[in-house]
Amino acid sequence: MLPSCLAFTKLRFFIWASVALLLLVIAVISGTTIASVISASKPVPEENNAATPTSCTASAVGSAEALVSNLFAAINAAKCELTRASQWPADFGDEALRVGLEKYDYVVVGAGTAGSVLASRLTENARIKVLLLEAGGDPPIESEIFTLSSTLHHSPYTWTDYAEPNPNCCQGMQLGRCYWPRGRMLGGSGSMSGSIFLLGNKEDFDRWRELGCDEWSWEEMQYLYKKALKTSHQEIVDKPVGALVLNYFERLAEHNELAQLMLNASSELGLRYIPDLADGTSVGYTDSIPANIAKGRRMSVAKTYLGQVSATRPNLHVIKNALVTKILFSADKRRAVGVEFNIRNHHGLKAAAINEVLVAAGAINSPKILLQSGIGPIEHFKALSIEEVADLPVGNNLHDHGMLPLILRFERDINAPPSMGAPESVVSYFLQQTGPLAASISIMGFINTNASSSSQYPDLHLVSHTIVPAGNADSFKFLQLRDEIVAGIARRAGNNSLLQIYGSLLRPRARGKVRLRTADPQAPPLIYNNYAGEGADQLTLLRYVRFVQRLCATAAFKDYGLQLLHVPIQECDQLTYDTDAYWLCYIKYLYIGAWHPVGTCRMGADADPHAVVDQRLRVRGVSGLRVVDASIMPAITSGNTNGPTTLIAEKAAIMIEDDWKEELT
Repeated sequence: MLPSCLAFTKLRFFIWASVALLLLVIAVISGTTIASVISASKPVPEENNAATPTSCTASAVGSAEALVSNLFAAINAAKCELTRASQWPADFGDEALRVGLEKYDYVVVGAGTAGSVLASRLTENARIKVLLLEAGGDPPIESEIFTLSSTLHHSPYTWTDYAEPNPNCCQGMQLGRCYWPRGRMLGGSGSMSGSIFLLGNKEDFDRWRELGCDEWSWEEMQYLYKKALKTSHQEIVDKPVGALVLNYFERLAEHNELAQLMLNASSELGLRYIPDLADGTSVGYTDSIPANIAKGRRMSVAKTYLGQVSATRPNLHVIKNALVTKILFSADKRRAVGVEFNIRNHHGLKAAAINEVLVAAGAINSPKILLQSGIGPIEHFKALSIEEVADLPVGNNLHDHGMLPLILRFERDINAPPSMGAPESVVSYFLQQTGPLAASISIMGFINTNASSSSQYPDLHLVSHTIVPAGNADSFKFLQLRDEIVAGIARRAGNNSLLQIYGSLLRPRARGKVRLRTADPQAPPLIYNNYAGEGADQLTLLRYVRFVQRLCATAAFKDYGLQLLHVPIQECDQLTYDTDAYWLCYIKYLYIGAWHPVGTCRMGADADPHAVVDQRLRVRGVSGLRVVDASIMPAITSGNTNGPTTLIAEKAAIMIEDDWKEELT
């Protein structure tokens, strides 16, 4: 009988010892490898039976077979532990369908990063009853193994939308349109992202203050960050609370060569090493990148804030596979009183909120829900015959960092990590959470391309990524590039390994918008991303290309013969290579989304005509309704948006309890 999930941790030492002995026995007795053992265990198609032996021919007395059985039992038990249902909140859906729903103090829409933190923090007060509605279910095992998260694209765990055609970007993608994946599961996009946790730069929040958001200072963000970390380190036994779990990625020995290469080259260009990003992102390079991980496992806030506490919180109910279709209002349309939602695609239910409805569905879905409910530009509702509740600029101000991949070819060999799919990699991960599946090589640079400025406020974010074996197209799949472009890259690479560098705009000028395609809540939204629609953005990306060329001129890069690969793009190749005109054409084809959307329910001062919510995240023009997620950012932060979104929810929970303290005591 296989070991149970609950017994797995106790058996870990015995299992690993057994596996080590197994490998030794196999090596000594039969001279084979673990790869051969595992491949021999795979089912053989019937049509190949005649040509392929179905069993090992080596004789044995039984001990080796027992050890092989222990190996597969151990891996299966480890898989069981990774997918343990008890790490997630129980689904209240069946109970809701059976007996209906009571009234809740707060109804939270969306169990992504913001919604998970918000529901967890509010229910620390036993007097507060919260209903959390999530359109997806529990994350799959590919989410736990964060290095496999890109395989979740185009799966049932993802909202898979495409922006409307834009002549300035994404022309080289599969459909010639920008791809907009977002997580549809507990944890939302935080369950499929790179898990990186950056706070941004002090000047980001100075900009917010200039835009009328003086309650959201850098000092406030630092306070919330330290508070969350302090909570994580408290020893709490009887009454668990949500925890922010941050660690550094495991780095294999093979990664050190690439890390040193990037750090040496950037140092030649006068860029300092950043030892710690807790003080914010500033000009320099680093390989010390905090992330929501622990021993190769994703530690999304859906797990560490929500799942951590759900079993001990009778005042918290979570309904999964619940798609909110509309916010409900009082007869005079002045107050939000609940939501309407479909559960499991066919059961329609309503949930009543005594105090507030808290929308935390993300920068695409939050404006979509508001628009479906009659909150947004009045002219949009006329076209769709939606009854107006409030005339607000919902869906405007959409922006994202975007990213432009540059590909470089090595003329000299460099150490590459073992394949993630190799049998020894699988064994290392499942039994010890180590090896290629648990590791990441992300060397980050933050640069200021404005030659007239000596500011430490960067305008570009560079990520130097994996070494790609020549001819291997897998690393380009998540970019969704057209097949002929990927094939052309492989052709130009020859037998050489490749280095990918991604450049992202930290202060993009371009703004897009989100609108409804139809009045049907099931219909995908209209997304007008407008990437690279501003000349200033194009020029910053052009300076990024020239910066990478300066890297190529360093002694460190020359030592490896690193040079930019000429990616074949038919339209761009009509132009003289390496001219500004050529690279501006390249931007049209390969500048794509970084999947960090923000801004569509913009926060601002009461007098700001562009604001959807006030500084306390309350939707203007109605009561009982707030938005709590990255959509409230008036301007994007300098780095991955996962961290600031977590802190937005932390601050929102404090504000909500403060605003309702008399009613909640």
